[in-house]
Amino acid sequence: MMKKVINIFLVLSLILLTFSPLTNVNAATKTLRDYKNQLAKLESEKSENNRLTKENMAAIDRKRNAIVNANNTISSNEKKVEDAKSKVADGQEKIKIKTQELKDIINILQYSDGNSDDIYLSYVFDSESIAELMERQAIIEQIVDYTQKQLDDLDKLIKENKELQVKLAEDNVNLANSITSYEQQVKELEAYIDKLASIGLDYDEQIAAQKNQIKLFEQAGCKDGDDVDDCYYNKGGGSASFSRPLNSGRVTQGWGSHPAIDIGGNKAGTNVYAPANGTVIHTTYHSSCGGNQIFIHHTVGGVAYTTQFAHLKQVNVKPGQKVTKGQVIGQVGGDSSTWYYDKCTTGPHLHYAIAYGYYLGSGKNGYTSWSKFTSNTKATSIQKISGIKNTYGWKWTTRG
Repeated sequence: MMKKVINIFLVLSLILLTFSPLTNVNAATKTLRDYKNQLAKLESEKSENNRLTKENMAAIDRKRNAIVNANNTISSNEKKVEDAKSKVADGQEKIKIKTQELKDIINILQYSDGNSDDIYLSYVFDSESIAELMERQAIIEQIVDYTQKQLDDLDKLIKENKELQVKLAEDNVNLANSITSYEQQVKELEAYIDKLASIGLDYDEQIAAQKNQIKLFEQAGCKDGDDVDDCYYNKGGGSASFSRPLNSGRVTQGWGSHPAIDIGGNKAGTNVYAPANGTVIHTTYHSSCGGNQIFIHHTVGGVAYTTQFAHLKQVNVKPGQKVTKGQVIGQVGGDSSTWYYDKCTTGPHLHYAIAYGYYLGSGKNGYTSWSKFTSNTKATSIQKISGIKNTYGWKWTTRG
């Protein structure tokens, strides 16, 4: 009973670990000490994440090896089928020959053809004595029996090879079904690994961002017991409103299909501007989905926000840098020159998101959960403050 309880606990633990999003560990984080503790927890989560990734990669390797083995077996079975077909055809040809031989012998014994010149009749009736005649006739009967046995053996061989063909065909169907099942399992495991490896920013990027943020807190004079809102965020200069990040643009994909707005209508290399005063919290380069990215903390109208700019051809700022409204922070990318690393774009555009709160930040408005970042990019309210309508095809020609 105890073993069963332990097994149930392990299963439930694995389910919770597998399907829980990255924990929002600093919802109540206020002090620098809290933020450092949160970083330690994130580093622990990274270690567990790496363990799960390693286990699932090993499972993928096993499934892929099973697929290779199944395909090899199918190929081998196909060769065996062809060999069986060849043996059946060869056996059928031999049966024709042996059957004719047997008919000839039977005709001789029964004198059915009436041809006294037949070689077998000559063999029997040219005997010089009754004893020799009986002996020769016995030999012919032995030949008949032997030929009949050969026919029976050939018939058995044909039957076995036909049955083998049926069995091999059934085996190949089962192997093909297994391959389909293995391929689906591989896809599911790969999707799970993608979830482990890249939840917004991956663990290494989040840890790097938080270490940098701690450095910024300390440079601003924050001590471990200080409230970071008082010693850091409230000291920064805010803006009264947002402007648009591009001089002109057209909405090519709105919020809802993904937690951001895609802005096209500009060539790669077009300047991207800071929409409000703020502090660059993180930059990432050559991400497989998003390419070069910038995250900035803003206080606009007394409210905390985080902006995200993705698919950039060039990044002109660095973490910790203060930016002012209208400052060039990067250039539009997403063109063919970035496709070798950025797989989530097919043409030049800016992926632009505004989320409430300080993503990768601390204090009462800080959080690290990517799922919270996406849920904080609410379409209706963001549309009002961003000056960009969440409508496909909507255009503008001034940053506002």
